[in-house]
Formats: sequence, C-alpha cells, structure tokens
Amino acid sequence: MIFAMVTIVLAGGSADRGETAYTKAAFEFGRRMAQEGWTLRTGGGAGRCVMGAAADGALGAGGRVEGVILRRFWAVRHRGLHALRSCKTFALRKEELFEGADAGVVFPGGYGTLDELGDLLALKQNGFTRMPLVLMDVRGYYASLLRWIKHAGREGFLYGDRLFEVASSPSAAIRRLRSLL
Repeated sequence: MIFAMVTIVLAGGSADRGETAYTKAAFEFGRRMAQEGWTLRTGGGAGRCVMGAAADGALGAGGRVEGVILRRFWAVRHRGLHALRSCKTFALRKEELFEGADAGVVFPGGYGTLDELGDLLALKQNGFTRMPLVLMDVRGYYASLLRWIKHAGREGFLYGDRLFEVASSPSAAIRRLRSLL
C-alpha cells in the first residue's frame, strides 16, 4: 500500500472493557483510514480498548500505525505497530502525539481522552494549531459535552471559529477529514 503523507492522531479510551459500539466504531475507523492511505498515530496500547481497536483495524487493512505510550504502560504496548515511542509523562506524550499530525479524531474515553481533547481545543482556540479536529459522537457519547460547549460559548468563555467537527460514524468522520485535509 502507498501511504499518503497524512498522519491522523486518534485519542480515545484505554480501558479494556471488551467489545462495545465504541471499539467497533474505532476498528472500522482504523480500517477506513488505512484504505485512505493515512497513517494512524495513537496511544500505543494493545487490547480491546478504543485505541487498540483502531490500531488493529488499520493494521488489518494494511495501514501504517504509530504509537506513543507512557513508559509505565510499556508492558501492555501493542507489539504490531510500525513505530512505538515511550515518554515519561503525560505532557510529553501529548506533545509527541500531536507533533506533525495533520488532523485529530477524538473517540469516547475517560479523563485522559478529555485531557487530550481539552489541549487540542485550547491550542486551536489560541492559534497554536490549525489542525482539523473531529469529535466522534458515537451513540451520543458527547451530547452533554456539546451542550456545555454551547453554554460556555453563550456565556463568553469560548471564542474563535468552529474548532471541531462532529461525526457519529466512521464513514462520516472519513468524509469530514477528506474535506478538511
């Protein structure tokens, strides 16, 4: 497969909770991304988590996958990635994940995912990056957050152009990314 010089950062849950609508969507997104010839960069963990499912989907379709993992989680690293780097802190990991990426996609997840989303939105709002960002609202996962964002905007705490797109399916996310890249 020939890879385009496009790297997509995927943030999402690392909890290994088994197959869910979220891991199924992540697997399908990874597969479709690989078909586009895009490189996936994610957290570097293995298992049945959102990030691991996306990596497995991309790898199964012949795609290139890179990972950036915290050293303390090295034992649970995904062993099939094309490249894997380790970092000592969350801050360094985010810096490595975002460096040189062409776009970001944020799947459902927990505190770590929310932290990565917050960093990306703050960087965009303050003009430090123009990287396109897609929020994967699988099964309405981010409905409450989207309401809060509208409220914060009405209250004057958020400003700037539209900072992200919302997609509810892998195919919608791929279409949006194609139009933004």
